[in-house]
Amino acid sequence: MTASASSSVAPAGSADSSQSPEFGRAARAILAAMVLLIVALTGILLETTWGHPVNQVEVTPTDPGSVARR
Repeated sequence: MTASASSSVAPAGSADSSQSPEFGRAARAILAAMVLLIVALTGILLETTWGHPVNQVEVTPTDPGSVARR
């Protein structure tokens, strides 16, 4: 009985070691994709919100007045 118990443990250990490099590659690929996405979104955010304040002044239209004030 002990021989069968030790043989059943050995394949489980070898299966984990064969999946480890694949997991590492997948984890690195996911991490790289996340970093690239964060950099791209930060660039888009800066591009759309960053501007010279002199050129971007909002001018409010003149208020024609409401009916209640007339």
